[in-house]
Amino acid sequence: MKSAIVTHMDLKAKIIAILESRKLTYETLVNYLGLTTAELDRAFSENTLEIRTLELISKELRIPLYSFFRDPDSTYAPDFGKEQYYNTHIWAPGEINYRVELENLKKDLEKVKFELAKKDLIIQTLEDELKHKMK
Repeated sequence: MKSAIVTHMDLKAKIIAILESRKLTYETLVNYLGLTTAELDRAFSENTLEIRTLELISKELRIPLYSFFRDPDSTYAPDFGKEQYYNTHIWAPGEINYRVELENLKKDLEKVKFELAKKDLIIQTLEDELKHKMK
């Protein structure tokens, strides 16, 4: 399956920028993909890069596959309250402990919110009684 990529910044330029930031070369990526430089250049220039090639690039660069398709000028902000789709450490022991601790903290936070709401209600009731007595 072929994919045409439409982005504000050239896809090849994005990938090269990521490679450079990680002190890797374009040739290293080409070798990893099992392609020649000419083949990969042609796929970029003709917008015929296959999804499976993009997937291999995303794995090698350790970036989410969806980042190739996301508009960098998008105002979308992730909802950190929801489970993140792309998490490479999902089965790591530290990640499991983190998840348990996070769930416990969420429960504690809900308890604190409930207690604050009760205290606000008591304060409001006392203020109303005081106003009523002052009249």
